[in-house]
Amino acid sequence: MSSAPASPALCRAARSDSSCLRPVSGPRVHHLAVLVRDLAAAEAFYAGVLGLKVVARYADESGAPRSIWLGLEGDAFLALEKADPALPARGPAQAGWHCVALAIAASERAALRDRLAAAGHPVVRESPFTLYVHDPDGALVALSHHPHPALDEPKEAGTTQRLAALVSLSALLLGLVLVSDVAAQRRAPREPDDVLLVGSSSVNGALGRLIESELETAGLRVGRHGRSSTGLARPDFFDWQAEIPELGDLSRLRGVVVYMGGNDTQAVRLRSEESADRGADSWIAWNEETRWTEVYTARVRALVQGLCDAGAPRVMWVLPTDGDREGWAERIRRVQEAQAAGARGTSCGVVVDPRGLRITERSTSDGVHLTRTGARDVWRIIGPPLVAGLASVALPAEAELAEPAEAAGG
Repeated sequence: MSSAPASPALCRAARSDSSCLRPVSGPRVHHLAVLVRDLAAAEAFYAGVLGLKVVARYADESGAPRSIWLGLEGDAFLALEKADPALPARGPAQAGWHCVALAIAASERAALRDRLAAAGHPVVRESPFTLYVHDPDGALVALSHHPHPALDEPKEAGTTQRLAALVSLSALLLGLVLVSDVAAQRRAPREPDDVLLVGSSSVNGALGRLIESELETAGLRVGRHGRSSTGLARPDFFDWQAEIPELGDLSRLRGVVVYMGGNDTQAVRLRSEESADRGADSWIAWNEETRWTEVYTARVRALVQGLCDAGAPRVMWVLPTDGDREGWAERIRRVQEAQAAGARGTSCGVVVDPRGLRITERSTSDGVHLTRTGARDVWRIIGPPLVAGLASVALPAEAELAEPAEAAGG
């Protein structure tokens, strides 16, 4: 699926020529809302699998999450609202909204089908233009590319067409056999990465792609490991601490670059070892500033030190940029300060600080995620310390080559 989030499909006219209705003046979609029993599971589906961006979070009076807003096309959004567990779910045959249809590109259909299945949400039915799937609460979601035909859908062919295709395929296979030896000699495996960039959706967005490009221009090979809608506030949704073993051999790198925090301006879900005084499945509300900062800072410190202990010679922690959205900009300052304090209290952590950069409407698409212009502005600040800090770390092979020379010089 592409990095662009899904958006609501326009209603299509049920006509034989498969044409669609043109947009007309009048009320437009402001937002859609769906009641869900498990907010974390719903977020994992709509944001993690379908790629919708989180634009706002709201908590109840106890500090527990009650609502998550996901951006749609234009200013519209999809609101995931915590349902009352005592109320029964609406049956599929009952009157009311039947489904919500999100637009996808025809080229994304096959990959999205596989992605849904891998995430535990297999397609329940499909038409030539639409995939239908159930969200974690059983609500029907349509993913449509009407009126464009799917690229992965085979079309009926006559005998002559099938014969021609078979001949073409035979010729192609013969050509592949003839060139396979030459191609094998020319192929060379990609050398291991020097730097691993990890974090939230920004790692796969404009900033992450620019960091990768600029570091590779500086001669450093870069790999990226980004997970949408993640951070350190919600280990019940995704646990970066537990992800460390999945990052591979970190001792072969010059360092790890971390960028996350935009999703952490919310209540913190406590792990069992953190909640002895509150009980299982407890939260720290955002307005409990002292305790929130204490727990969040400790999580940053544990993650950085965990990366150091896993072999990373250096962890370059890039603080999240200042925001442009009212209310969120004030919240991100607490996250920035806690991250800086946590990363500095480790054996290999280095803080890279972009604070103070003026964020404008041209810098960000939604007040949080950077545009290419915004990413370029941020790079001017973080680029020099990143390049210098990573390039100064010798790879294991380089260190082994340097040892005899140093001994000889002594």
